[in-house]
Amino acid sequence: MPSRPTPRGPSNLNRYAGVGVQFAATLGVFTYVGYWADGKLGTSPWLMIVGVFVGFGGGLTSLVYKVSPKSRSTDDDR
Repeated sequence: MPSRPTPRGPSNLNRYAGVGVQFAATLGVFTYVGYWADGKLGTSPWLMIVGVFVGFGGGLTSLVYKVSPKSRSTDDDR
């Protein structure tokens, strides 16, 4: 019988699902803040567009940091 690999630490599915949820939440929060600010200041849709780009950039930065091989090796050491 072939041997099964033994899992080390949290499963990758849980890890990557969490990263995806964090990315979506970051994008959603910044988009909503831009939408809210547009309503208060009457600058529609410009601040919402800025919020989308800032949220995307922040979420992408976090995603790349958490998925990079360097961060994986430090997580496995814990």
